[in-house]
Amino acid sequence: MRRLLLPFSICLLVGCSTPGAFFGDVKGEPFIAHTLSDENHALVYLYRPRNDWADQELEAPGLFLDNRLIGSLPSNGYLVLEFDAANYKLEMRRPLAGSFWTLLADGPLDFTLISSFTLDAAVGATYYLRYDEDGPPPQNSASEGNADGPLQLVSAELAEQELGATRSVQPMTRIAASQVEVERPQRGFWRSIGESLDKIGI
Repeated sequence: MRRLLLPFSICLLVGCSTPGAFFGDVKGEPFIAHTLSDENHALVYLYRPRNDWADQELEAPGLFLDNRLIGSLPSNGYLVLEFDAANYKLEMRRPLAGSFWTLLADGPLDFTLISSFTLDAAVGATYYLRYDEDGPPPQNSASEGNADGPLQLVSAELAEQELGATRSVQPMTRIAASQVEVERPQRGFWRSIGESLDKIGI
C-alpha cells in the first residue's frame, strides 16, 4: 500500500501544476530569435540555463507580471514576451503542491516568492532575463540594479551564448500595459488585519 502512495501523490502533483524537468525535458522548438511584430513594443526573453538543481524540480517556478501568472519556466526553457512600453512588476514564484498560494501574497506568510523587481520597458528595446537558482551570471554580465536573487537582467552577449541551448516553453505572449496596478484581493485582507492589530495596540 505504501508503495502506491508515492506514485499516486506525484500524479496528483503533476496534474495540478506545470511539471518540472524531473518528469522530462522541455519539448518545445530549439531557440529561434524573435522579430518584434511592430516598433511600438519591447522584446523580452526570459530563459533558464540547464543545471542539476533545475533538472531535479518536480514543479517549475512561475513568472508573474503585475500579479498575473504569465507562464512557467522549467530547466532549459525560454519564454518570449512582447511588452507595451511601461513599467512592469516581475515576480518569480515557486509552486507548492500544485498552487502558487497567491492568497498569501503580500503578507507575512508569503513563502512562494523567489524574486521580484520592476522592469522599465522602452519601445524597440530588447531585454534578456536570466533565471538561475544554482549559478549567478558571470561577473560584469548582469545589469546593475535590475536583479533580485536568481532573476537577473543580463547582457545580450551572455544571453545569446546560453539561449542557443534552450527550448521554447510556450508561444510568444504579448503583454499590454495596465493603467492601474492589479491589486490582489488578499492585500486588503492583510491591510485590515494590520489596522485591527494597531487599534488594539499590538
